[in-house]
This record gives sequence, C-alpha cells and structure tokens, in this order.
Amino acid sequence: MQTTFDLPAYRNRIGWHAAPRIDLATLASVLAAHMHAIPFENLDVLLGRAISLELSAVQSKLVAARRGGYCFEHAALFAGALEALGFAPRRHIARVVVITPRDLAPRTHAFV
Repeated sequence: MQTTFDLPAYRNRIGWHAAPRIDLATLASVLAAHMHAIPFENLDVLLGRAISLELSAVQSKLVAARRGGYCFEHAALFAGALEALGFAPRRHIARVVVITPRDLAPRTHAFV
C-alpha cells in the first residue's frame, strides 16, 4: 500500500512542471493547474459505490486512473500535494446552506 504522496505523478497529471517554491505564486499556479486538469465528478456517489479518502486511494482514482472526484477527494489530493511541496495546508469541512438554517445544515463540503 502506498503511504507517500507521488508528487511526480501528480505534477504530470495536472501538467505543472514549474520549480516549486513556498510562495503565493506557486500556490496559485498549482491550484489553477489542478482545477484545470482534474474535474469534479460524483459518479461513485450516485452509483452507491464506497469512496475511500485515504491518500493512496484518492491518488489511484484521480491521478493514476485519470478520473475526477468530489470535494472531499479533491481536498485530500490537493492537501497531499501541498504537503509534498512543503506547504502546511489546513483542512476544513463546511456546510452548504441553501434552505436549511446554518446550525442545522450538515457539514457536507471540504476545502483546503
């Protein structure tokens, strides 16, 4: 089982080959490349398939299999990439509030 982040494979998947630095420009360019290359996809959720948020499973699906993912998968992958690049990302979960009062809405969204 893979326990480390495969940064070269991720960089190839998103087409980002710049010299990494711990700065805002690097963060912005990695984020833009990630969003451009890896689509939102919730097919597994709709088909009732189990989804693992283990980094190795997310890398296998979004990087190796070249599929998309939903917000929790994207957040896990992007956080892993940022850590591999030397950043210290903070993971968050959030509520999507449309009709339900904020304090009653479930936390069904993730972001880094």
